[in-house]
Amino acid sequence: MKTKTHLARWLAVMLLLLITGAGTMAQTTDDNPDFACVNTTQGYWVDLADGPNGTPGSTYDWAITSGPAGGWSFVSGQTTNHLEINWLLDGTYILEVVETANGCPGDPVTLTIIVEPNNTIALSSAAGTDAQTVCINTPIIDITYATTGATGATITGLPTGVTGIWSGDVVTITGTPSESGLFTYTITLTGGCGTVSTTGTITVTQENTIALSSAAGTDAQTVCINTPIIDITYATTGATGATITGLPTGVTGSWSGDVVTITGTPSESGLFAYTITLTGGCGTVDATGTITVTPDNTIALSSAAGTDAQTVCINTPIIDITYATTGATGATITGLPTGVTGSWSGDVVT
Repeated sequence: MKTKTHLARWLAVMLLLLITGAGTMAQTTDDNPDFACVNTTQGYWVDLADGPNGTPGSTYDWAITSGPAGGWSFVSGQTTNHLEINWLLDGTYILEVVETANGCPGDPVTLTIIVEPNNTIALSSAAGTDAQTVCINTPIIDITYATTGATGATITGLPTGVTGIWSGDVVTITGTPSESGLFTYTITLTGGCGTVSTTGTITVTQENTIALSSAAGTDAQTVCINTPIIDITYATTGATGATITGLPTGVTGSWSGDVVTITGTPSESGLFAYTITLTGGCGTVDATGTITVTPDNTIALSSAAGTDAQTVCINTPIIDITYATTGATGATITGLPTGVTGSWSGDVVT
């Protein structure tokens, strides 16, 4: 309520009646007009030369002579020097009082009273901006509220990095949150009429994460072709899914319940560098690993045809027999006659 400081008593303006002889001569104070808030009860009285209880035998007749119909209700004191009014509608009113002393009515005293509506606040940015979800370190969509009546506002409950101000009847919330969590903010208007506030939420989400959750080294394993790999798993947070690329044929990857699982039996050999890319949530987060698939060992006669089934005389050298090998790291040779030996070196059995 915008009542002037020196009108503090009864929260109202004084109407002066200067008593002269048997009659009265009325005049108003400098505090005309007076201000009130809608839906409040205000007191108004005549300040009397004979004291606060009035002139003995005097009566008072109060009336609203101008203003919106039905905009007020007299609470008490309509025939005394102290009147209370409940203001129901905003608008401009003329309050009049006439004192009758010793049977003689005085001059009317009038006071202009401006009844102001309660403050208002309403979202003026796009619908839903007052309940938004953003990634940490990402600017929010500015949130604005149009206000009426207020002379300022306090804004509390915002995440670090986000601020709120009131200027020109507009509250603006803007910034880049640097902490995660659910933040419920409150805007409370100051000044003007009424206690008016509103709330909203800003949900700040952490960036996605991914970390190997199977045994160390499972993300860089070597297996033989057609042999199952050890399952590889990754724990994730924030994401709503994942894509997995670069796996050998026979091995698949899937995301479920915040876990990536790579499993299967490779049916092709080679070095396979796979990539996991999280989807949904916040940030661009990847993880990589390797699966090395070794082909089956091979062995093939590399000396002349028939050398692997030759006939020689005792104490006569055989024609050297050689085999080319792949994959192996060695070989054992059994069943040879005395004097004949076999060895493996450089992928060759001799």
